[in-house]
Parts: sequence; structure tokens; C-alpha cells
Amino acid sequence: DVPDTYLIFDPAASPHFQLVQLYLLDRHTLEEVHIFSSVTWAWRRHEGIHDQAWVGSSAMVSPIWPCRFNGMLHMGIFDGMAGEGEHDQYMIVAVDGEGKPSMTMNWPENGDCCLVFVGQSQGRLHYCMTGDIDDSHMITELSIWVLEDYHTKERVLKHSVSILQLFGKMSCRYDSYEVVTIHPDRNLVYFIEHGDQKLISYDMDNKEVCDVCTLRRGDGCITPYVPYFSDLLVLENRHRMTESSTARQNLPQV
Repeated sequence: DVPDTYLIFDPAASPHFQLVQLYLLDRHTLEEVHIFSSVTWAWRRHEGIHDQAWVGSSAMVSPIWPCRFNGMLHMGIFDGMAGEGEHDQYMIVAVDGEGKPSMTMNWPENGDCCLVFVGQSQGRLHYCMTGDIDDSHMITELSIWVLEDYHTKERVLKHSVSILQLFGKMSCRYDSYEVVTIHPDRNLVYFIEHGDQKLISYDMDNKEVCDVCTLRRGDGCITPYVPYFSDLLVLENRHRMTESSTARQNLPQV
């Protein structure tokens, strides 16, 4: 299977970057983690991932929309192996450039809610949760939480919005929409409604819903904006080293 690859890079802190690759079996079971460093310019396999806290107590884990924050990769982890009478467990983990979890935060049990998005906006981590999911997998509300204090893990409810206001219907299935991203500088969240293939935005400040566009069938996933990094000094130096090595190999033998 093709791994999910994520970039960890903060140009203000260092010119170097790391890539973290997550190999998932059936999109649920974490099999391997590979790490690339621009310092060594080499890949390596992270050993012992099944003993790490971010895997949890279950083999059934599903990373949810990882985002970069504080020089680490933050993601939601879903533990779908809850026992009878128990709720499925969600937690937020921060993975460093070595592929190791450095922060784990359990989400407080709150009925049959579902963590559907992790992102950063205005210098803080944000999380989107569904309201309670009933037996027919229908939801009526979404809530947006913000991590107020990174070290104490204090989080507060920032905003709630009904499915009626977002999509014009009383309820919807939890898998009939997708949270695409949150604006890095504004209280603006973007969604895809899969039934109508509409990309919509929701402004938390004025509670305004806007139809951005209608997507074509088969357009696939929408990837949020990523800065253009090809002019980085570390990449330029690597390119020169490669050219120099090639030139030396092509020198005539004396």
C-alpha cells in the first residue's frame, strides 16, 4: 500500500525538515513508521511502534488528518476496540521528527461523539467533533474545540453549529460530509458535502454559510494549501552536491 507521508518543517526554527510515513493496513492498523531526515538525506524505519503510547491499547488505530504544529505532527487516533457498554476512545498525539510520540491527550468521554478533524488556526490547535451519533449513524450538530493551553491540555468549546444551518437538513450521516481544513488566520472552516459535491465555508464569527463551488465527480480529495519549499537552502545545497558527485563520476580516468 502507498503510505501516508507528512512533512515536519519550521523554516523559522531550522532549515532542515523531516518526513514521516505511516504505513496502514486497511486504513486502520498501523504497521510501520518510516522517517526521512534532510540532515542525513536517508530513510530509516522506526522500531517498536507497537509499544508506543500513541498506538494505544488496541491494534485498531486510524490517524485522523494530521497537521503540523510546534514543530511536530499532531493527529487524532481512533481506538475502535472498545468493549461492550464502552465508548470508542479518541486521543490526540504529537509525533516528533523521530517518529516518537511526545504528547498524548485523551479526549474526554462524551457519549457517542466522533473526532472528525484536527487542525491549527491562529497559533492554536483546533478539533472538530460530531454531536452524539444515534443507531442510524445520524448527527445533528458539530462542535469546534480549541486547545487553550498546550502544556496543561486545557481545551474549551469554541463554537457549535447545527447540521440544519450547515447543510439545510435536520440531520445527516457522519460520513456524508468531510471537514477539509480550517483557515490559518480566521475562524473559517471548510466542508465538503459528498451528496451534492459542494465545497462550502462556515464563518464562526458571523455564522455565515457560503457555497464556494460544486466539485466534479471523481475530483478526489482536496488538499489544503502547502507553501512552496523548493527554494530552500537545504534542497539547493543537496542539488549542488548531487551535480558535483555526478560530475566527478564523469571525469576521464588518467
